[in-house]
Amino acid sequence: MACRAFTVLELVVTMASSLLILAALGGFCRAENRLIDRESRGTRLREASRRVLEMVSREIRGAGFAPALGSFDGSADGLSAARADRIEVRSDLHGAADDDPPDGVSDPDSNERIGFFLNPGRGLVDQTVGRQTSPLTLDATVPADGFRLRYFDACDREIVPPTAGELSAAERARVRRITVALTVRDAAGGSMSAETSAALRNRGDLRCG
Repeated sequence: MACRAFTVLELVVTMASSLLILAALGGFCRAENRLIDRESRGTRLREASRRVLEMVSREIRGAGFAPALGSFDGSADGLSAARADRIEVRSDLHGAADDDPPDGVSDPDSNERIGFFLNPGRGLVDQTVGRQTSPLTLDATVPADGFRLRYFDACDREIVPPTAGELSAAERARVRRITVALTVRDAAGGSMSAETSAALRNRGDLRCG
């Protein structure tokens, strides 16, 4: 029995069908790749936000830590600068050594002084340790209002810094809790916002009044 040959029309139809199937598969793969890319960007943004917020919260909770009795009790000096876009905390971590200040006194040139602030010129959040500054986020990833700090007393009333200014020493001494909000974005236009809250452990004796 002789085999029937394909006609030109049948070959054309078969090839066209194959091309349509390949095009559909290509479109599906591109859509999947875009979805994976969005998920990957979202994961990176979440990780960046989480890492920065965890660092700031950890330092806030330890502000004013002083294992030895002395003049440095954390009530005022633990929170040494407080602005809407900047915070600096101090702790007495080193104790007395030949080249260190005595117990009860912080060393401003060491990791006993740590700060975080928005760098609007570069669009990022910087960290200061002593007199050294390093970026915590990539350039142009934090918008102008993307790093914000809010301060609350023992009654959970907000203590608002003046515009472009900071809390006074008396106001800083009343701060019991601080919230930190961060927004980061990527080159594709995606963004992620997160917020956390941390209490100063050395302010546990502050009472609402």
